Amino acid sequence: MDAVMEFSIKNSEHNKIYIERNNKILFRLKIKKPDKYKYNSYDGELDIMMDGIKNHPFDNLYFQRDNYKEKFKKSIYNVSWHGFSYNHNRNIKLPVIHLKNLKNKKELEIRHKGKIKNDKLFPFPICSLYIPKKFYDNSIKFQKVQKEIPEENIIHLKNDIFGRIDFFILPKNYNAIDFKDTTAFLGYLFSDNTLFSREYQGEFRKRKKYHPYKSLKIINHDILYRIVENEETYLPELDNTYSLFIHNPNSSFEVIYNRLTMKGNDRSSLIDEHDKELEKIRNKSKN
Repeated sequence: MDAVMEFSIKNSEHNKIYIERNNKILFRLKIKKPDKYKYNSYDGELDIMMDGIKNHPFDNLYFQRDNYKEKFKKSIYNVSWHGFSYNHNRNIKLPVIHLKNLKNKKELEIRHKGKIKNDKLFPFPICSLYIPKKFYDNSIKFQKVQKEIPEENIIHLKNDIFGRIDFFILPKNYNAIDFKDTTAFLGYLFSDNTLFSREYQGEFRKRKKYHPYKSLKIINHDILYRIVENEETYLPELDNTYSLFIHNPNSSFEVIYNRLTMKGNDRSSLIDEHDKELEKIRNKSKN
């Protein structure tokens, strides 16, 4: 099976991605640079905002810890995922994830180490959104897709199909074409989300069907995403629900790359191959 990825060449000035069905907005992912006026010194590249249906909570919100999944029991409407550290009163504050309630107030703060920065050619697994076949709550007032939103910033979902959308974000100096030429790409392409989890020991669990990745460039960051449709996932409790699963920013790189790979008849370390490929891409950009 050929490795296929669809690319959007345009660097969109619109910094949001919308998921819609029947012209109803079901989710919005927004990325932006950290506020340099708020943080005098920071290390990292991105703020990521995940907004659910307006005034409607996720049915479930899970966060992947190192060796288990944690379910947050309160109603969560929005999440802010901060991929940078900063200095605060001479103390380093680690990157943080905030889970927020209906009033956009913080219910939980999760510190992590997942800085998005250009020292690795690595698409960060950020989150997976689960969307049911139908919403049976007639009180939901969905926002509509506005005409000024560029078409390439909209992910369209089919009717009457359970779907899961997986999001990944690359550092700003690397693009999806660079990553497509790496040894690790096939792992992303053919495996399920167990690949990114220490709980599953980076298990290469194949999808029942092949799901191509698509990419969109926003403020010089390539966002990769794939849509998994109409099949059971490795988290059956989230299937056919409106739920958000946040991947673990602390360990995903080590989980994916701490393994051996075959180069012809020789075995080599995937992390060593990654470093060689990274250096090759850096040299190419210099020339």
